[in-house]
Amino acid sequence: MAEKDQNTEQAILQAARKVFNQKGLDGATVQVIADEAGTTKSMVNYYFRSKEKLFAAVFLSAFRHFFSGIAAFIQSDFSLKEKIEKIVELDTQKLIEFPQLPVFILNEINRNGEIVFAHLQELNPGNLFAIIDQQIDSEVKKGTIRKIKAYELFMSIQGLTIFPILCKPLMSKILGATELEYDNILLERKKMIVEMIWKYLSV
Repeated sequence: MAEKDQNTEQAILQAARKVFNQKGLDGATVQVIADEAGTTKSMVNYYFRSKEKLFAAVFLSAFRHFFSGIAAFIQSDFSLKEKIEKIVELDTQKLIEFPQLPVFILNEINRNGEIVFAHLQELNPGNLFAIIDQQIDSEVKKGTIRKIKAYELFMSIQGLTIFPILCKPLMSKILGATELEYDNILLERKKMIVEMIWKYLSV
C-alpha cells in the first residue's frame, strides 16, 4: 500500500475511533467521520466499505493492542504483584480510552466469535496462563500467597476493572458524575483493586 493510502487509512481510523467513542456506533455517521478525518465520505467507503466494517476495524485494533499489552507484561520479568499492578493499570487506561470495547467484544463473540478467538489464539493464552501458574506456584512454595489458578486471577482482575465500565451510564447517573469525574473514580480504584486482590492472595 502506498504511503499516501496508508496515511489516509490511518487518518480515517483515528477519526473513527474518536467519533465512535463520542457517539457510539448508532450515533456516528460516515459523513461525520469523513469530516473529522479531513476526507470524503466516498473515501471512507472506499477503504472500509461500511460504517459497521470501520467500527470492527477500529475496535479489533484496540482489542489486539489491549491483549498484546497484557501478554507483554506476563512474559516480562516483573514479580507477580507487579504484573497484577501493570495489568490493572492497562485495563483501566484502555477501558477509559475505549469504553465500548467490552460491549464490542461480547457482541463480536455472539455474532462472529471466530474473529475474536483467532486474535486470542495469536497471543497463545494457554502459554500465558502457564507462565502465571508457574509464578504462582513459586510464591506458594515460599509461603507468601495462597494457591489460585491463573485463570481465576484474571477473572478477578478483569471483573473488577470491566464491570464499572459496563455500568458506567447507570453509575454516572446515580453518582451525578460527569464523564471526567467518573473516569477519575476509575483511576482512583486502581490501587484499591490491586490491594484487594493481593490481600486475598496473601497468607
